[in-house]
Amino acid sequence: MEKTKNIFVTDKESNIQIGKDITSNLISSLTGNMFSFSLGLMLLNITNSPLSFGLEMIIMPLVNLLFVVPIGNIVDSVEHKKIIISSLLFRLLALFILSATIGFFKDDYLFIPITIFVTINTICSNFNSTAYSAAIHEVVNQNHIQKLSSFTQAASSLSAIIAPPLGMTLYSLLGFKWMIFLEIFASLISFAIVLSMHFHYSPRKKQVNFIQMENIELTSQIKKFSNGLKYIHRQKLIMEMITIGVFINFLFTSLTIGMPYIISNNLHLGNGPISFLESGNSIGMLLGSLIIGIIPDKLSMKRKLFCSLIPTILSFICLGIVLAYLKGYLAITILGTILMVTLGFSLIILNVTTQVFLQKSVPTDLLGRVMSSITTINTSVMPVGTLVFALLFAHVHEGAWILITNGVIMLAYSLWRMTKI
Repeated sequence: MEKTKNIFVTDKESNIQIGKDITSNLISSLTGNMFSFSLGLMLLNITNSPLSFGLEMIIMPLVNLLFVVPIGNIVDSVEHKKIIISSLLFRLLALFILSATIGFFKDDYLFIPITIFVTINTICSNFNSTAYSAAIHEVVNQNHIQKLSSFTQAASSLSAIIAPPLGMTLYSLLGFKWMIFLEIFASLISFAIVLSMHFHYSPRKKQVNFIQMENIELTSQIKKFSNGLKYIHRQKLIMEMITIGVFINFLFTSLTIGMPYIISNNLHLGNGPISFLESGNSIGMLLGSLIIGIIPDKLSMKRKLFCSLIPTILSFICLGIVLAYLKGYLAITILGTILMVTLGFSLIILNVTTQVFLQKSVPTDLLGRVMSSITTINTSVMPVGTLVFALLFAHVHEGAWILITNGVIMLAYSLWRMTKI
């Protein structure tokens, strides 16, 4: 396979493109995270449903599963800038429609327009992120790829830290309708920045039209996909990692939807502690991503898994204990934030360690199929977990004990499975 070379982009233009990309990413990720957080708060405050912060966890895996093949085919066949621009335009249209129609829905019926918007938004985001990843050689030259990736990640991490408290403040002051208008304004700025960016396409690359795409044999695609699954099945360590990951992801959904629900509906502490705990998780992930590089590579994979997974689960259990026994605003905010920092720190190390292991051990010609298969398998249980725990939190008054119970089960199960690695 011929490797794409971005020999057309100068160092000066690369630096300009990096500046535009970082600015666009910071604006879109910051306002996008603020919008998502305020959307969850709005649903929680109006519907009192634990599903408020878990809606995206149901929709995202389903969209990933349904659109993984068409997104990959289109991104590999159409100019990436056209895909990015189209995804931004469709998202803007969805925002305008949401702002015009949301006023017609009350109480639990709010889930109708929000579910439609989140579905469209997830599809657009998948197209956007996949096209951006594939277009990196078209935006900067070889010497600036690492610089672009690190700065983009830093911008995303910074926005994830700032977004919850800022989103909570603006939502309290302006209301959700104005949060939609703010997101529309920010999306228009990002759209203008993308329009100004220059994507350098190789003159030898022939674009495949949609008629040719339709002639791709389905049997060939299924055969390629099954080869990746066969490889996974033959690797004992990878199979154990998937088994642990599926079980953990199922129980971990209880934290995502349960923590905001417990604080707001069980403890009646308002939205403040929720934003601080969410920011704490993002801070932990930022610190973990910076420190992961100094972890000795000589450690065995089993030890790396143990040193990252067990602290994650222990932080999960301790957070449940804090929410069960402490009632004060300040105590829950401080201790909860510290525990979420620890949880985010160990969780990002776990994720990066697993990803690096797969990148180093899986053959290059199988890596894409193996990574996408593992991601799809691991996230496929999230919709089920979200629905199950949404029902439990709605009917169990002391929701913190659900977290404690899940944490203990995760700890026992993980220790047992690790003995088989």
